[in-house]
Amino acid sequence: MHNPAHPGELLTGWLEDLHLTVTGFARHLGVSRVTLSRILHGHAAITADMDLRLSEALGTTTGYWLRLQVQRDLWEASQRQRAPVALIRHQAA
Repeated sequence: MHNPAHPGELLTGWLEDLHLTVTGFARHLGVSRVTLSRILHGHAAITADMDLRLSEALGTTTGYWLRLQVQRDLWEASQRQRAPVALIRHQAA
């Protein structure tokens, strides 16, 4: 798996293409400028609520932004060192 972009990076491109300001788009979404800015800069994750707001505002499918976030989260988790977990095998009765 490659290093997927944080959804905030993609969202930044949408704002630029639509000539929207962070403040104006945050107001349109009904969230604070700080909340949106944290997502745009990769410091906060997309939540289910934010996915719904973005999907309604931008015309994307429900779950689109969450799927991008999950891809990013899984990639980040795969890069961290952790102890391996052994497979549980079914025991016959």
